[in-house]
Amino acid sequence: MGYETSIDDGRGIVEIRFLGAVPHSEHVKARDELLEICRVRKIHKILVDARRLIIRDIPSSMELFDFGVSWAELARRMPVLLAGVLPQDAATRKQLMFGDNVAASRGFVTQIFVDIEEARVWLRNAKN
Repeated sequence: MGYETSIDDGRGIVEIRFLGAVPHSEHVKARDELLEICRVRKIHKILVDARRLIIRDIPSSMELFDFGVSWAELARRMPVLLAGVLPQDAATRKQLMFGDNVAASRGFVTQIFVDIEEARVWLRNAKN
């Protein structure tokens, strides 16, 4: 598996860490699993640690657009806040920034970080 999750029930935060190269389809699968964890455990704060993420198969602009839109649509049914830590890989970073901009422009509450501790602090202090 190209990712792992951990849950901090006390703070109501679920973290997902990508461990390296994954295809776009696995990235979508990870998102769906993450949201299912949030639904079942009634968690509303998500930290995505994408520092090591590399999307192996470059998705089309439409796939990236749809991925961003889908976050916003899913969050309407289940409000969540997301802190994302950007990938070191420049191409993957560009893809994620595009998807994040699409989601944010549709009302999804997300904040992008370079430092994981800053992302954790933002989530701990965020009101949802």
